[in-house]
Amino acid sequence: MPRRSMTIADMALALLHERGPLEHGALVEGIVEAGGTRAKDPRRAVSQAISYREREFLVDWEGRWCSLADQLEGAIFSHRMTALERRDEVVFLDPDLALIDRLAMAALMRSYGRETPGEIHLDWVNSFYRLPDPYDLEFEAADDEPWEPFEAEPGDASEAFVRELQEPYGELDDEVAIADLLEDRRDGHLLHGPPMWLPPLVDEQLLALAVRGGKIEAQAVDARSLRGPHVGIVGAQVARLAKLVIGPDASWFGRPALTLTELLELVATEAPELLRRPLPPFGEVVERGGLEVVDGLVGHPGTKWDELLYRLDPDPEGAWGFTPSRTLVH
Repeated sequence: MPRRSMTIADMALALLHERGPLEHGALVEGIVEAGGTRAKDPRRAVSQAISYREREFLVDWEGRWCSLADQLEGAIFSHRMTALERRDEVVFLDPDLALIDRLAMAALMRSYGRETPGEIHLDWVNSFYRLPDPYDLEFEAADDEPWEPFEAEPGDASEAFVRELQEPYGELDDEVAIADLLEDRRDGHLLHGPPMWLPPLVDEQLLALAVRGGKIEAQAVDARSLRGPHVGIVGAQVARLAKLVIGPDASWFGRPALTLTELLELVATEAPELLRRPLPPFGEVVERGGLEVVDGLVGHPGTKWDELLYRLDPDPEGAWGFTPSRTLVH
């Protein structure tokens, strides 16, 4: 139950936990009735309070507020561990784990960046590994010399590290690709915890990150249990949700793709039960549903990915033949 001593955001989360998804007006009304705000413009006060804690909220297809922790309760996200992750007892938060990333970041922000001994924590990859910052080199260059970004030289420690990051997804033969991946990865997040926080994985086991009581738990899952017709069934259901945004096929002249994060948000708000059974990594589930996943974007087979990697246009004005009731724009 909401209490007067709560902040507006905490009261909003308590109401959503108690009543489920709410439209903004209903949420504001509940907060006012509970004595959560005496502002002259309570709608604005609530909106502002939520914006400060936006990572803890989701918006469903109908525009209702949802609690991220509540929508993810019982969810299980599988992850293929690399040798680097096993060795260093970390988990890189790839796009498949975007909502785990968000949940962990919200916890970090609530604790003002303080780590609690014995718990799982989020950290930045560049901070954890002390990776070089290419922009630091700009200030070391002479005024009359053009600045060149960091590049991993063959055989140096950075190249070796980035190659470990890339495993098991393939080889990197191009030095520019190595440098680009380092730049991409260094700004990403990872999870780490107390010694032995990750379960030992044997044979075909994958790591599963489960949400219990709003907290993240690590457990092993047998890859053999992630095979079977249920994966294709869930993939088809996920694809139907994706098509609310990208239309029924590649010929639709509306928004051609959405991000894995947006699709995860759709699933978490519209069909959270799909996330509560062990499945392969989310991107693989999406592909089983007949869609393609490229660099964190989801689209139909035949999508012009080279164009989208440089420009993803969310504007639905040019759409024809299929009009979504709501467009996801972040």
